[in-house]
Amino acid sequence: MITKNEAAALGHCLDSVRSLVDEIVIVDTGSTDATVAIAESFGARIGHFPWRDDFAAARNESLRLCTGDWVLVLDADEAIDKADHGKIRAALEQVSAAAFHLVSRNYTWDWAAKVFDQPVLPNRTGYAEGAEFPFYADMPIFRLFRRMPGMGYAGRIHELLDPWFRGRNLPIGHLDAVIHHFGKLDETREKAKMAYYLELAERDTADQPRDADRQFKVMAQAEVAGQWEKALAAGLAVLRHSRRPVPFAVLITLARAYHELGRDPEALPHLQRVLQSQPDHPQALWRMAFSLVVLGREGEARPYLARAIAAHPEDQMPFLVLCDLEERAGRLTEARAALRSAIERHPQDPRLRQGLVDMDLRHRMQAQASADAMEALRALPGQGGGQWHALAAGFLLRAGHRIPGQAVLELGLAAFPRHEGLRALDAAVRSGEAPEA
Repeated sequence: MITKNEAAALGHCLDSVRSLVDEIVIVDTGSTDATVAIAESFGARIGHFPWRDDFAAARNESLRLCTGDWVLVLDADEAIDKADHGKIRAALEQVSAAAFHLVSRNYTWDWAAKVFDQPVLPNRTGYAEGAEFPFYADMPIFRLFRRMPGMGYAGRIHELLDPWFRGRNLPIGHLDAVIHHFGKLDETREKAKMAYYLELAERDTADQPRDADRQFKVMAQAEVAGQWEKALAAGLAVLRHSRRPVPFAVLITLARAYHELGRDPEALPHLQRVLQSQPDHPQALWRMAFSLVVLGREGEARPYLARAIAAHPEDQMPFLVLCDLEERAGRLTEARAALRSAIERHPQDPRLRQGLVDMDLRHRMQAQASADAMEALRALPGQGGGQWHALAAGFLLRAGHRIPGQAVLELGLAAFPRHEGLRALDAAVRSGEAPEA
C-alpha cells in the first residue's frame, strides 16, 4: 500500500486482511496524521517516500520492500471481506496464472453514478463489507500478482502494472473475489481530487501523446471533472492510437461527451458500435435512446428503451429516459407511470421521489405534488430538504386538517429550520392567515 493521511480508513482496511496476508508493506508519502502509527500497530513494514506527483514511483518503492511470493495491492479506502480469504488463498496455488484481475466493487449513494461503462446496481449481495450502502458498480482490477524481478508500475496517475505482464506474455487469470471500495462515498474528497488528477494525467501524456493508455486516463479524469472537450479529444486519441480492441468505456464516454456538447448525431455511431458487440449493454441502450429523444426521433428511441428494461429491469436510467420521452410528448400519465416504475424498484431513493414531485410542479399539479410529497415523507422521513414538508403541511392546512398539518410543519422546521417555505407557512399559521397554495 501507499498512504498519505489515511488515519480515518486505514485501520478498517488492514483489519480486513490481517488474517489473509503474511506481511504488510506500507510506503507513506508524507502523512501528518496517525496513519503511520496505525500501520505500525498492525506490524507493518514502513517505508517513507517523498511525494513527487507520481503514483507509479511510490508504488514501485512499495514493491521494492515486499518479500512475499505474491503481492496483493490495496488502497486505504478498500477492504476484503473474510468470505473471500479462502478463495484468494486457493488461487495462489494455481501454477497456470502469474497474476489475477479481481473485482473492484465501488459503492455509491447515487444510482446515477458512473464507473466507466459499468452500470450501478442495487446492493443485494451477501457480503458483510459494504452491506449498508445502497448501490455499487463492479469492474475488473489488476491487484494480485507474483513478485518478479524487474516488475514495475508505469503512469503518473492510474498507474498500471498489467502491461508489464502482458508485454512478457505472462498468463493473467480472473478471480471472483471482491475488493470493496468506499472512496466514492466521500463526494467532497472525490471532487477535491478531480482537478489534480486531471492535471497529473495531462502531464503524464504530454510527452507521449500517441500512448493510448495515457490518453485513456486523461479521458477518464476529464469525464469525472465534466470537461467534455478534453474528454472528447482524449477519447478520439485512444481510438486513433490503440493497438488493442477499444474498451466499451471509451465509446460510451465519447457518446456522452458528444451529448454534453450538444452533438448527439455524432454520439450514435459510437453507441451502435458497442451494441453490435454487446446487444444488451445497459448504458449503450439507454444512451442511444436518450440521444434519439433529444433529436426528436421518439419512434426509434422506444425499442432501445424496451430492450434496456427487458435486459436490465433493475437499472433506473431507462425508466427515467422513458419518463423524459413521455413528458416531452405531453403524455403526463405515461411519464408518471415510468417514474413510478423506477420508484417501485428503489423506494428508498430520494431523487426518484423528488423527480416525481418536480414533474408535478412543472405542470402546476399542486395537489398531486402535495400527495406525492406526503408519500415520499412516509417512505423517507427527514428527506426532501424541507420542500416535501412544506408541500404536505400546506396541503393539509388548506384542507382544514390543522392538527396533522401543524405536526408535519413542526417536523419540517425541526429538520430544516432555515427553509423559507416552511418559515413562511409557520408565520401564516401563527398570524391566523390561510396558507397560500
